[in-house]
Amino acid sequence: MDASTFSRSFDLRFEEGAGLLTARFEGQVTKSDLDAANARLRQITEGRAVNAIILDARDSTPRYSPAELIDSVEETLDDITPKRCAFVSPEPRNEALMLIETVSFPYAVRVQAFSTVDAARDWVLGAL
Repeated sequence: MDASTFSRSFDLRFEEGAGLLTARFEGQVTKSDLDAANARLRQITEGRAVNAIILDARDSTPRYSPAELIDSVEETLDDITPKRCAFVSPEPRNEALMLIETVSFPYAVRVQAFSTVDAARDWVLGAL
């Protein structure tokens, strides 16, 4: 791991060799948490190629609106454009997944849902 950060609601890790960013969210995640994660994401990926991202939401509860999620995903994709985005959640979060897919489509980012980080990691790294 080349860079990471942890706050009360998110942990970001960037693997330079693979260009893999893993964002793990915990607890109640608010718009402020999404904004803080995006700011930190910009810092740790500046000047680096990001090939894939894993959004790990297994231990989190969303406390943001659909519009706030859209804004956050757009902001992320304006800064980095990975080839693949894996969304990890133990339960279906169909609305969140649909919003991420819709926003990612114009950026040509493939999005897929997983119930485990291992499966998500295999999928994103399989394309690199």
